[in-house]
Amino acid sequence: MLKYIKNKLEKKPIQSNLHKEKFKKLFKEKKTYYIGGGILLAMILTVGALVPENLSGKEGAIKVKDLFNKRDGLIAQGVIEAKEVNINTKIPGKVIKIYVQEGQKVKEGDRLVEISSEELQAKKSQAAAGVTQAEAALKASKQQLEQAKAGVKASNGLVEQAKAGVKAAKEKANEARAGVKASQKQQEAAAAIKAKADKGARDQEIAQAQVAYNVMKTSYDRVVLLEEKGAVSKQKLDEVKAQLDLVEQTLSMAKEGARAEDKMAAAAVSEQAMAGVEASKTRVMQAEAGIQAAEAQLTQAMAAVQSSNALLYQAQAGVEAKEGLVAQAKGTLAEVQAYLDNVILTAPMDGTVTAIHSEEGELVSTGTQIAIVSNLQGAWTQVSVKETDLGKITENQKVKVKVPSYPDKMFTGEVKTINKQPNFAVKRATNDNGGFDIVSFGVKIKLDNNEEVLRPGMSSFIQFENKK
Repeated sequence: MLKYIKNKLEKKPIQSNLHKEKFKKLFKEKKTYYIGGGILLAMILTVGALVPENLSGKEGAIKVKDLFNKRDGLIAQGVIEAKEVNINTKIPGKVIKIYVQEGQKVKEGDRLVEISSEELQAKKSQAAAGVTQAEAALKASKQQLEQAKAGVKASNGLVEQAKAGVKAAKEKANEARAGVKASQKQQEAAAAIKAKADKGARDQEIAQAQVAYNVMKTSYDRVVLLEEKGAVSKQKLDEVKAQLDLVEQTLSMAKEGARAEDKMAAAAVSEQAMAGVEASKTRVMQAEAGIQAAEAQLTQAMAAVQSSNALLYQAQAGVEAKEGLVAQAKGTLAEVQAYLDNVILTAPMDGTVTAIHSEEGELVSTGTQIAIVSNLQGAWTQVSVKETDLGKITENQKVKVKVPSYPDKMFTGEVKTINKQPNFAVKRATNDNGGFDIVSFGVKIKLDNNEEVLRPGMSSFIQFENKK
């Protein structure tokens, strides 16, 4: 600070606006520098009064009056900027080809640099083999899945078949039980005949036998017709015929009286009927055993279905797992391919190659900056304008631009944006209240740089044309 004041007292110019702003920031907080503020502010204002006349304190300084006439408009200083894209490599390797030179114009997608890719090609072959292997395993798993599905279908078929067997066995058992009842009736009828043969018949018994015969004969004739139509089984017809024979014999014996041979015949019929009862009971036992066997087959078939379903679920899980491996293998291949797609670095936009940092044959690592592509035609500069001067500027306002590199050439530009928020504040003295804060706003200016002579980093001096 003392050195700065000493320079001013010795009438040495402030070296730059940046020094001036730093000096102003020291007085940003009002309450800090009230003591002795008047004298110090007076010195600062004395220094600041000289700043616009000389924008650099060094030898060969640029003076505002040498650039513009202040009466033509507000003057500000900035630094030229342009959109720059660093070209970095995503893969390590050797630079085998550089397709451009510094200063060369390029279009978006033009080749810039090529990196060696032998290792990546080997990794790609390895990844492709992994995909093939995973797909083969997936195919085998799908075949196992189809076999498991066929096994489930076959097991379900056996279950249905076993259920049908159980149903048939139960029907056969019911039929056998009905046969037992019929045989028992035959046995009872035979026993009655034998008893009558032993005792003889009366007129009332003859009449009853005749009625029984007539009823049985009518039933037999009806069953014959049903059997011809397939409505009853042959066994049923035989049973009715046997009953008819019994009642016929009963009637005959009642009419003729029992003879010795008739008694013997009646006894034989009774014994035969008893044997029929036992045979019917045997068929019932066999039918019930058939039911148990059929139910055992059904239980076995249902267990086979559960086993087949377990194999099906296992096969489905295997397919899902193999699909995951295929996806993983393809992802690895895609990743390698993505790196291979970046062995040739291309221009990300239209512009100019403003820097190349590598040489052919040089080994580079991931992230190494190879080159820089800049859009010089889209160059701009940004300056800070005090709020007290902001009313002199509007968007789309034309400006004049001078750069030290081309002192005899006048460039042009246009105000593109004025910041909505201020950048910083400086303290200045006034005659009204002794001091107040002045804020500054950033103003962005699009430069006319079709010839691309303006470069990033150049100092720029801007004059905003007075509004008419």
